[in-house]
Amino acid sequence: MENATTRGLLDGPFYFLRHGESTTNAMDLVAGLTDAHLSERGQRQAIDAAEQVRAIPLASVIVTGLYRTHQSAVPILEQKGLTPFVEPGLNERDWGELEGRPLSERPSTFYNPPGGETWEDFAARIWRAAQWVRVPAPTLLLAHSGTFRALLYGMGFGKVRPQLGNSVVVEFQPVDPPPAEGPAWRVVDLSGKPMTITPLKEDQAT
Repeated sequence: MENATTRGLLDGPFYFLRHGESTTNAMDLVAGLTDAHLSERGQRQAIDAAEQVRAIPLASVIVTGLYRTHQSAVPILEQKGLTPFVEPGLNERDWGELEGRPLSERPSTFYNPPGGETWEDFAARIWRAAQWVRVPAPTLLLAHSGTFRALLYGMGFGKVRPQLGNSVVVEFQPVDPPPAEGPAWRVVDLSGKPMTITPLKEDQAT
């Protein structure tokens, strides 16, 4: 895209899109690094997401190393005439022995699974990758619910579980001037309405 400025992902506002419904989402299974494909519903959601961003002059799209983000990006990439930037460092969390198991067997979003990544290691990986990525702006990061939570954690929101549905587009915006205390970012939907992000109580964040 002409006149696009290349910058760090976290050096300004960026759009975020969770991938469309995967086959494991549809079956309520834990799937972090499990490379699930989109369900039929997820494929339709990907088409709908492209319509959500049609009016946004995207200069780049970032996907993770997992196929469900690549599938979700196809309608947007075709619409914009773009090639994706692939960043595996933004992959979903490795849930170890819980991969492929029913979600009901996972005690908490922040539980440290046997054989997998601890929450702290996962959040640190996401934040390192986000700090490293440089792409033309405006950009869309197409990733995972865990990636979304880890970004918020790195931005100072703490351990949070905001509801972000499949194929929902939001925008991360730096707060200018930054506040003396608290996160220097906000998250808004495409109408500009801020997302309510409430830190979990201590007994919920384990």
